[in-house]
Amino acid sequence: MTPQRSTLLQARKVYSQCARLVESRAQATGVSQVLSDQIIGVGIATDWVRRAAEMEDIEYLGALLNESARRASFVELLRYGFSWFGLNAIFSRPALLHLIGNPANNSEYDAFLVLYNVRPVPNASVLEAQLHKLLSAQTSPRLPNVPSGTTVSTLHAIYAKYIPAGKVEGRAAKALRSAATSGNISALNLPTLIYGFRNWFVHGNALDGSFGTRPGFLDYVGILQQGLADVHLSTAIELQKRL
Repeated sequence: MTPQRSTLLQARKVYSQCARLVESRAQATGVSQVLSDQIIGVGIATDWVRRAAEMEDIEYLGALLNESARRASFVELLRYGFSWFGLNAIFSRPALLHLIGNPANNSEYDAFLVLYNVRPVPNASVLEAQLHKLLSAQTSPRLPNVPSGTTVSTLHAIYAKYIPAGKVEGRAAKALRSAATSGNISALNLPTLIYGFRNWFVHGNALDGSFGTRPGFLDYVGILQQGLADVHLSTAIELQKRL
């Protein structure tokens, strides 16, 4: 089992303890709106984090997908998604989020930052450097209005291929687009990269083709997942203290 999945299992255990704590309080005092929101949020987080940690593979009906070279990429995309859904269950509910802190602004990214900043992610600077290296790697995919064989950064390729222009963008998306345009990828910090991948994933973009190699894509998702797993564990521990 990977370190990321082991960390998620630790987080799931603490979330489960939080769920039992809140449930016992509800049985003693009755189910208020706040307690209901806390029970539901922690329960959803526990469920998704467990699925993220314990998922081994995806089984399809047809041999074509089961034997596809992209199979592992989609497993890890889903693992990231499951993990993100669990964190969303916490920061989208004020009854849980406000136990830890209040976001600076009324945006999902700022709510996520409250949980990200509970405690420093171990080796965050190392993770950032690894992600920067992967996003800076030169690749030559087929791009619109670009001569065949032209090399660009992986981040530039992602934006040119997959991200529609003209959409309303939040702070993280603007930072990523600016880095893709300017080439200043080293300015991107870990929470921006974790949240940015959430945008890419939720909007249905299968990105492994822009990473030059599928191992590069798997490395990228694995590093993000480590950061996200660490955020889960610190969030679960902090909730346990404050519930």
